[in-house]
Amino acid sequence: MKKKTILIVFSVVLLVCILIFVGFKIFYKPEFYSLDKKEVYLEKNTFEVYDYFDLSKVLHLCEGCSLLKDYKVNTRDLGNQKLEVIYLDDENDKCKGTLEYEVLDTTPPYVGIGNHYTHYLGTNFTFNKDILCADNYDRNIKCEIIGDYDVSKIGETNLKVKAKDSSNNVTEKSFLLKVVEKPKSSSESSVVTLDEIKARLPSNASLMIDVSKWEKDINWKKVKDAGVEYAMIRLGTQKALDKESVMDEYFKKNIMGAKENGIKVGIYYFSYANDVDDAKVQAEWVIDNIKDYEIDMPICFDWESWQYFSEFNMSIHDLNETAKSFLDTIKSAGYDAINYSSKSYLENVWNLNGYNTWLAHYTMNTNYQGNFLIWQFTEDGEIPGIKGTVDVNFYYNK
Repeated sequence: MKKKTILIVFSVVLLVCILIFVGFKIFYKPEFYSLDKKEVYLEKNTFEVYDYFDLSKVLHLCEGCSLLKDYKVNTRDLGNQKLEVIYLDDENDKCKGTLEYEVLDTTPPYVGIGNHYTHYLGTNFTFNKDILCADNYDRNIKCEIIGDYDVSKIGETNLKVKAKDSSNNVTEKSFLLKVVEKPKSSSESSVVTLDEIKARLPSNASLMIDVSKWEKDINWKKVKDAGVEYAMIRLGTQKALDKESVMDEYFKKNIMGAKENGIKVGIYYFSYANDVDDAKVQAEWVIDNIKDYEIDMPICFDWESWQYFSEFNMSIHDLNETAKSFLDTIKSAGYDAINYSSKSYLENVWNLNGYNTWLAHYTMNTNYQGNFLIWQFTEDGEIPGIKGTVDVNFYYNK
C-alpha cells in the first residue's frame, strides 16, 4: 500500500511538470529573440572617425523586418566597437543583438605653411610657431622639420615639414626658407583709397568696416557720409587662454556712434576658447552684454590663435565643435551667427556647413569657392572719420 501511494504521488508530480512545460512552450514568449533569428548585418564594418550617421543607413534588415531603435552610430572612438540592434521581424517578434564594427582615421594631418618662409636677419625667430601642424583626431601630433638651416646667415635652404598622427597618417610639405636683410622702411603706401574701394564695390554688396579699440575715436558721421552702411564692432575678448572675458573699451562709444548715424551694426568676439564649455560661456557673456542694443547683423566668433594651436591641446574636430558651441548658443538666443577666418583655414581647418562665413582674403578677386556673407578684402582701407587704416569689407545683401 505504501509503494502504491508513492507511485501515485510521483505520477501526479510528473504530470504537473509536463503540463507546466507544455504551457510554457505554448504561452511564453521572450521579450527579445536573438539577433541570429533573422539575417541582419551591417552593410560595411569599417567607418571613418567622426563620420556620424544613423544606424538605419548602414543596417541590412531581413525582408518584412523593421528597426525599433535607431540612433547615431558611435564613430567618436577609434578601434573595434559594438552596437545594439533592436528590430521587429516578419513575424512581429522583437529581436535584439550586438554587431561589431571598426572606426578608422585615414585623414592625414594638416600642415599650414606656404611654399616659402622669409626670416629677417637679426629679428626674433618664430619659425616653429609659424608652422601649424594639426590633426582631425589627435590633439597633439609629431611635427618635425627635416633638413639643416641657419637663420644667422643670409641665404636660401630647401626644407620639409613632416607631420604624423597616431594612426600613422603622414603629411610632408616642402618649402623654401629665405633668410634676408630686413628691408628699410618704405615711403610707398599700400593704402586702399575710398575711391578704389568704391570702384571695387559689387552691385550686390554694401560697404562695411570692422572696428575695435585700435581705431580709437571715430567720427561716425564722416564714416556714414563716406558711404559705409554696416559696421562689425568688437564687443570684447578673452584675456588669454582660460581667462575671463573683458569688454572692448571703445565698444559702447562705437555702437552708439554707429547707430546714431544710421549705420547698421553687428558684433564680433575675439576668442581663445579651447573647448565647447568655454565657448558656450563666452557666447552667454556676449548675449548678456548686447541685450540693451539693437543688433542688425550677425554675431561673430573670431578665433585666430593659430600660432599657439599646439598649446591649446585641441584637434581640428575639437576646434570645430568649439565654434559650433558658440554659434549655436548665439542662434538659440535669436541672433544670426557667423564664423570669421582667412581663406586658407576655411579651406583646410573649418568644417562649419550650415553657418554663415566671414571671409578674410586680401586680394583683388577672391578665388575662395565656399559661400560667404562678408568678404574682408583689405586691412589698409582709407575711410574718412578714421585715423590711419581700417579693415574694409563687402557685406553681401541677402
